[in-house]
Amino acid sequence: MNSPKPLKKSNQIGSALIAASTLCLIFAAICITFFSFPSIASASPLPTKIWEKEQSRVLLPDWSQITFNSLPAVASSGSSGDRSWQAGTSVDNILKLGDINDVKPEILSLEAIEQLALGDINLENISLSAFPLAGKQTVGHLAEIVPNLSQFQLSDVPPIASLSSQIAGVNPNINQLQIGQAIKQVPQLAQAKLNQIDLSEFAIAQIPNLNSVNLEQFSGWSEELISNIPLLSQVPLSNFPVPIASIGSTVMRIDTIYSRYESKRSNTISGSDVEGFAVACEKDCAYIELDDMENVGRRATGPLEGKQWISGKYQEVRGGSGCLIGWEPTGRHPFGEVFKVVVMEPSETSDTVDTALYFRFTLPCGKSPYIIGPVPFLSYSVNSPMFVGRLEGGSSNSISRSKGVASETKPSKPLSSNQAKKNALPTQPVPESKRECARPATYVSGVDVASLGEALAKLSEGTANLESAASADYEAIGEMVCTEGARNCGRAIGRYQFMSYREDVQRTVSSIPGGTDFLVRVNRGQKPTTEELFQYFPPAVQDKVLQNSLAENLVSSQQEIDPKTGQVFKGDRLIERVAQKHFGGFGSKIDASYSNILGGYSLKQYGEKVRELYNHNTSDNCQANSGDSNGISNSVGSAITLNVSLSIKVALFISSFLGGMWFLIRLFHKRKQQFFLILIGLGIAVTLGTAALSH
Repeated sequence: MNSPKPLKKSNQIGSALIAASTLCLIFAAICITFFSFPSIASASPLPTKIWEKEQSRVLLPDWSQITFNSLPAVASSGSSGDRSWQAGTSVDNILKLGDINDVKPEILSLEAIEQLALGDINLENISLSAFPLAGKQTVGHLAEIVPNLSQFQLSDVPPIASLSSQIAGVNPNINQLQIGQAIKQVPQLAQAKLNQIDLSEFAIAQIPNLNSVNLEQFSGWSEELISNIPLLSQVPLSNFPVPIASIGSTVMRIDTIYSRYESKRSNTISGSDVEGFAVACEKDCAYIELDDMENVGRRATGPLEGKQWISGKYQEVRGGSGCLIGWEPTGRHPFGEVFKVVVMEPSETSDTVDTALYFRFTLPCGKSPYIIGPVPFLSYSVNSPMFVGRLEGGSSNSISRSKGVASETKPSKPLSSNQAKKNALPTQPVPESKRECARPATYVSGVDVASLGEALAKLSEGTANLESAASADYEAIGEMVCTEGARNCGRAIGRYQFMSYREDVQRTVSSIPGGTDFLVRVNRGQKPTTEELFQYFPPAVQDKVLQNSLAENLVSSQQEIDPKTGQVFKGDRLIERVAQKHFGGFGSKIDASYSNILGGYSLKQYGEKVRELYNHNTSDNCQANSGDSNGISNSVGSAITLNVSLSIKVALFISSFLGGMWFLIRLFHKRKQQFFLILIGLGIAVTLGTAALSH
């Protein structure tokens, strides 16, 4: 009578074991899915140019092509006092003329703005309603500031004539008088504001000489939005009376990138114009470590080695003046005081860092801290040269405060450069081949995309038929070629020799103002200049397109069957197949013997050569030497793959152990054995399938 009780207890134990086993399998699948597919951020690229300095090519914004309305929109909403702004709003719809008085817009007239602005727009075609600052003026004040306006007959100035006709009790014959006489006879007309009538019916040109008046002569000019001044939003920032330009000449190399899980950093070059630019950080010290340009792979130290630019996303310092003193992101002013350049999210996993711009506003009682932002700016990777502006020197007694914001992820923490130097053995110098890394390792499905990109770029030097290049680098421009019966014509452009007719290139370049016309010219045979190439297809964008392309090719190739092995592509064969797709197109034939239109390597040979270069890069780089201070971050990228593999093994072991115990329990109780076998079989299938997908 009591025999069912042990059976019931064994059933309960077995059910618990099945649940635990299933949870382990689900955990393995989630880990694999989460880590196997890359999240490659896209940026809003700005026109850039190359500055040659000390045998280095430094990427700088091309201020001659950047305007207030072409800057990316502000990414976050904010407010301070009566001023507020919404995320997604363009800078010219937030900032007023008084906010940018560092560039002296007030000394410009509409006539001067028309000559400075990009594009071919005539002020005569612009409605008077598009210049609301003029509408806020009284007729009497306009007569004072507009040259010779008081001498014009009232009937010859339609907007003012229309306004006078709406003033009660005004004699219609007043239209025959000069404006100067009319406002003396009719004080109401002198005090009337122009916007009392519908200004959309009139053109700016219908008020003679209005376009020759400097903006500062209009009442309330400092409170007007940039976007409310015709064409001012389209004036390049380098064309303002006090132009936006590089200040100083210091260029440094990004040596290492650290996340917020650092503390007590004092060798800084970041801060504010109030506290100075050597403000220390106590905690949450995300930062980039900078080095002088000559100190690559040498043991000698220079005065600029180890300088730290602290992230303003996590740290803020005192800023502002007068009645508006407050806190702002820590950063620098390499391009003047109109805006502040701020390091945002240093990513240890990808060895990249984004920067952003922050603006400020002005009141009669003072200037605010730089809090209007972030406006996405330039992105960098480890070993990239970075313009930091004039280094002031000196020290600061100030300490920044933590903003207490959360980071995007918490990556594996690498050995700091200081720890690496302490652990180094001076009597055992590191071999030259292992002192530095070509690029930081960024893993996608177990493949180092950075090293693969380097291999593709290196091979491009030998395979590209270039009209102009500097070692087939980012400014490389290939000959004009046509494929598929002249249906696709274009040039191979940039470091990775992307054809200009590629869909991803077309999509990316077209997103930049003027990019569509640029592609049309290139695809019709016109050879672009280096300046044009860097304006519409800058290095950061070239790298992003490559990363996206390689990620897509890696995922798709892992689902193809390798005719050589009868299994899915993996290992060296996966590298070869991805390279073939890069060289011959997404749908290229596997191991084909044909070459591209310019001859040279066949598709098969190209894949094999890239595989050799890739293996050479990854065998001698930081992956094999994680103690190297230049390559520490590579262990972070590989850790993702190792952690995924480990999670699979642990989950399989636990599942097998629990399953074995359950099998022994059910050995004498076969009633539910069929259900159990189905469940275990399903769990094994899920685990093996996800394991194959991740590798």
